[in-house]
Amino acid sequence: MSLLHLPPEVLRHIFDEIGSSFFHQDLGRLTVCKQWFEFALPTCLKCITLSQKTLRSLMASGVTKRPSPLQSNLETLHLELRGDRLCISTSSPPECAQESNALMVTASSEAPGDNLIKKSITALNKDLDQLAIITQQSRRLHTLRIRAWGFPCPEPFDSAEDYLPLPTMQALLLVGNLRVLVLDLSAGFLNWAGQQGNGHHICPAIGALLCTLRTLHLRMRSICPDVLIPRDPNISLQLSEVVINLSLTEKLPGITSAAHSKRCGSQGGGLLQLKADLCEQAEALATQMAFPKVMRILTHSLPQFETNSLDVLTGKTMILEDGSAWDEDGKTVEEGSEAESEIILDDDVSALLDE
Repeated sequence: MSLLHLPPEVLRHIFDEIGSSFFHQDLGRLTVCKQWFEFALPTCLKCITLSQKTLRSLMASGVTKRPSPLQSNLETLHLELRGDRLCISTSSPPECAQESNALMVTASSEAPGDNLIKKSITALNKDLDQLAIITQQSRRLHTLRIRAWGFPCPEPFDSAEDYLPLPTMQALLLVGNLRVLVLDLSAGFLNWAGQQGNGHHICPAIGALLCTLRTLHLRMRSICPDVLIPRDPNISLQLSEVVINLSLTEKLPGITSAAHSKRCGSQGGGLLQLKADLCEQAEALATQMAFPKVMRILTHSLPQFETNSLDVLTGKTMILEDGSAWDEDGKTVEEGSEAESEIILDDDVSALLDE
């Protein structure tokens, strides 16, 4: 019997086993024949990865202006944004050449480059607005992973890394049945007027998703306990895994300093207070979780840049090996070690940088 002569429900199961990546490797695999395409396209669209460039192409196709199979099939979305690629991804090839020349102007004339960055951020904002429309209409979307790198700046804490539009990022989270959310954001947020600042924050929007989430992984330049406060304090949550990574280091060659996340807004207290408050709220959240399995808060120590993972459920701290996943186990730190004093040192360094 020919493969395509099998019952539709069997064919759908077979294509599910093939997976989206098979078609992403070669889109020509979609075009075997018309009947094959009817099963292959939904499989291809179940899981997609978008960069600025592919996002720009998708929005230029007018996908939001007409009914699209993307909304009806999308289940997993990976969004990867790079501050250093903004000027390239939002323009056509001739514009790219002109913009590259503009960025090469002398130090005495920085306005063209500044205007170019603002133009690129505005274009990205529009594309993300359109993407938010798609995610909100994608009833099968259950996994959202967003990673956003900042600009390559001379100083590791330069505020020029802020380029994410806060209202648009909040809109991207308005997904009704989200089960997995991973936000790894070394880039900071801009408010609607394009100004850097913490007048508003994304944490309450994340907390609103706790009622449907099973897995939550977060790393953001600013964070507060609001990310761990569900809207309904009495509901039993199906959430089983929470990891908050406060370390902003990527352990790249040549990196000799790195920061931790800061608290949203103007409240002080430093890293130790932020970690303590997050831990307290995580413990409260665990009481609402039906089956808590992983509840971790990650930091790094100086000067070794070792990643310390606090297991909120047991109170133990582990040192993770380089390259470990955030939720992996590591070597347990003995009580009375120097880990906390090293964090205090890092806290003092961050305070000096804020002055």
